[in-house]
Amino acid sequence: MLSVVMPVYNEGTVIRENLRRTVVVFRPLGPFEIIAVNDGSSDNSATELDNAAGELAEVRVLQLPHRGKGEALRQGTRAAKGDWVIFLDSDLDLPPDQITLFLALQHIHQADAVIGSKLHPDSNVDYPLIRRIYSYGYYLLVKLFFGLPVRDTQTGLKLVRREILTQAVDKTRVEGFAFDLELLVHLVEAGAKMAEAPVVVNHQLKYGGVGLNAVWDIWRETWRTWRKVRAMKK
Repeated sequence: MLSVVMPVYNEGTVIRENLRRTVVVFRPLGPFEIIAVNDGSSDNSATELDNAAGELAEVRVLQLPHRGKGEALRQGTRAAKGDWVIFLDSDLDLPPDQITLFLALQHIHQADAVIGSKLHPDSNVDYPLIRRIYSYGYYLLVKLFFGLPVRDTQTGLKLVRREILTQAVDKTRVEGFAFDLELLVHLVEAGAKMAEAPVVVNHQLKYGGVGLNAVWDIWRETWRTWRKVRAMKK
């Protein structure tokens, strides 16, 4: 069984259609559930999600106060019932149909986690230049500080075995964007075998976009995560 965790923040204008589209993609793949986690949206997302859950039997909704994407993913993971958990951004800038490639790569590599990477040479990424600069700069920072076996920690499409994922999630503390980084650090510590997958990205602004304030918040959370990891190794 697959559990699809979709963090939602102010997607009220499109969320019902995006959930319908996701359900259509996953139905041929076997048993699945979608856990839509509303991160305290200030628009009508809460109502739209409840309506979608009434329409689509596979959809469950968690309504949370606004605490950040990381907390939404954490709570969604804890609610998941499937053998495998998929993280999928609810704006669908990462089209859900590419999950079939992730499932195939998991089988080929017998991986515990398949991590989407915008920096994979086969990825098709429609991103503004400034976002490309941010992504590459962050890749260099993470490589220097953490030495992880993946090139991109932040892409919002991941497939992870639930058993090892829940172990890692219980060790995380970050509530915002650096949650993905902290999670991967703990997955590596748990001995997870990882594979990278190319992704198709149709850029849309989400979670307020990535302006200078958001970049500063990500770097600050990254620094705190590095200090915590270093302290744990002493």
